[in-house]
Amino acid sequence: MSTFEAGAPAKKAPTTPVPPPQVPVEDVPPSKPDPRYDGLKDQALINALHDAVSKHKDLGYNGARKIIFTTLDNHDGKVKCVYTGKEVVTNKIPSSNVMNTEHTWPQSKGATGAAKADLHHLFPTDSKANSIRGNWPFGTVKNVKWEENGAKFGTDEKGRTVFEPPDEHKGNVARALFYFSTVYNKHIPADDEAVLKQWNTLDKVDAAEVKRNDVIETYQQNRNPFVDDASLADRIADF
Repeated sequence: MSTFEAGAPAKKAPTTPVPPPQVPVEDVPPSKPDPRYDGLKDQALINALHDAVSKHKDLGYNGARKIIFTTLDNHDGKVKCVYTGKEVVTNKIPSSNVMNTEHTWPQSKGATGAAKADLHHLFPTDSKANSIRGNWPFGTVKNVKWEENGAKFGTDEKGRTVFEPPDEHKGNVARALFYFSTVYNKHIPADDEAVLKQWNTLDKVDAAEVKRNDVIETYQQNRNPFVDDASLADRIADF
């Protein structure tokens, strides 16, 4: 019998809310494949994914940046550039001369409107690295013109100007672009797609990426399905 059933007085609610326990990033289990996509591939899979995750809350660009720098990518008061590893101590949106918000899918190539503020492809980046990347495609750099912390800028084996993220962010880039292509109906060029699929396999989803996906869902009410199940990308022949 509960205390209420017994007629005992209800306990007074604490005046200060107790935050939920923080789950260590390394202990977050990977998400399981979604049965809604079983047996689907190519355009049928793209359509199903689009229907499942395209509707989400538009946070507005300033709102998205505030979330990135104060909560989503702020760990113990520090935010780290995903390209160079440089850190900034902040509790607000920092000066653009110090750190910017990287649109993994460039604004000039379609990341406008709600897409401009979509957290699933936005990451904190050192302002210089952000400027160097610009709107160049991602690829494997063979002739290096700039390099820092494993991030490189230069030309690939075909002579194309490309930007290469460090190894630990390659898979994140690939899955962010697969998401963007699916949600916003944007085509990924064949050369780019081939590299991204390699990166998706080589740099597997880790607990930190799963945790980030979880947190974004609390703000946008949608997930990146390619983080939940990275093998989905291999079932799509042409993004």
